[in-house]
Amino acid sequence: MIRNVERTGQLVGIGFFAWLLAAPLAAEENPAPRMRGKLWVNPVEFHECIVETAFAIGDPVILTGNGLQPSDAVVVTFEQGAAVREIARGKANAQGAISIRSQIPADAIAGTEARIRATVQAGADANSFVLNSAPLQIFPDNRDSDGDGIKDMCDNCPNVASSDTIDSDGDGLGDACDPCPTDPDNGASSNGVCADGNTNPNVPMPQPPH
Repeated sequence: MIRNVERTGQLVGIGFFAWLLAAPLAAEENPAPRMRGKLWVNPVEFHECIVETAFAIGDPVILTGNGLQPSDAVVVTFEQGAAVREIARGKANAQGAISIRSQIPADAIAGTEARIRATVQAGADANSFVLNSAPLQIFPDNRDSDGDGIKDMCDNCPNVASSDTIDSDGDGLGDACDPCPTDPDNGASSNGVCADGNTNPNVPMPQPPH
């Protein structure tokens, strides 16, 4: 009886030792799938902008992201609808991060949402890693119609010069050109009368019956 218990203990010990040896091998044969991550699209030159994802055709950009393996080879693509074009290549640094300079393509379509993706070329394990940007708003150019130093694509009052882009009521119009700067409804539901008592001349006044 004692010998049987000893033998059983030996078999259990051998089995556990074999499992420890096999676990790393199994992990290598079936590596965990790599996850998706965030790709940051940054303007080369800082400028005040009410929309962080607004870019003009031809704008130079710096693409940054992390979570890769050191020396991972990366292919960067610009995507609009079904159109996909390669715009850059690079490699991850020793910390698994990328910083790649590129630009918004000259043949990008203004007014059509776009994304930029950085994809790690699949290795022997066939796993890939993709960094996705937020949806980008593409504008035709960097014009500044009112000459206030804020580009039209970043200006909530593109035709009225102002030193800032303050929007007190959050309706998308800057206070400098908002007829009702404290009324997000802009008097639409009160016959053009703003919350502060002013009148919005753009709201049609009711006409007396004939």
